[in-house]
Amino acid sequence: MKIILIRHGKSECDFSKRLTSQDYREWVIKYREAGICDEAPEDVRRALKNGSHVCTSDLRRAIDSAKSAVTIQSDSVYRELELPYFHVKLLKLNPRIWTVFYRFLWLIGLSKQVETQKQAKKRAKLAAQQLEASAIKHGTVILVGHGFFNRFIGSTLTKHGWALKGNKGSANWTIHTYIK
Repeated sequence: MKIILIRHGKSECDFSKRLTSQDYREWVIKYREAGICDEAPEDVRRALKNGSHVCTSDLRRAIDSAKSAVTIQSDSVYRELELPYFHVKLLKLNPRIWTVFYRFLWLIGLSKQVETQKQAKKRAKLAAQQLEASAIKHGTVILVGHGFFNRFIGSTLTKHGWALKGNKGSANWTIHTYIK
């Protein structure tokens, strides 16, 4: 059995402008709704075309990234982990820097009004169980999801006896294959 986790393509959002924390909050809303601006590499297109069961999160960038699959099943359980928000005065940063800053705060336990790490791990366990059930039924299941949450799912799969075949990092379009 195989579970293949693929990170979505590059977002069509502009990452180059420096933003205040309030502007970044609005940017995140646009990012959640945005599609992708690049094409899947050949190995991803081939996997999606050959996949007997393809799942995505319900966010547009994941769905758009799986467009070469014959059929897809979208589910909010596979959504990316949300970031907390804290108003920071007089500071303008690139969206990538804001993301790292807020993810760091989340990792040290400052989750504010978003899902906590404990809740995220519980959701990752549920997502992994769904993928395992699909793998039992279909042999191979593909999830087109999001970088950080895919890592949480992968960690859960490893704890359940799945072996990671290779590790290609966390960039857009990366593929992580788990075998059991």
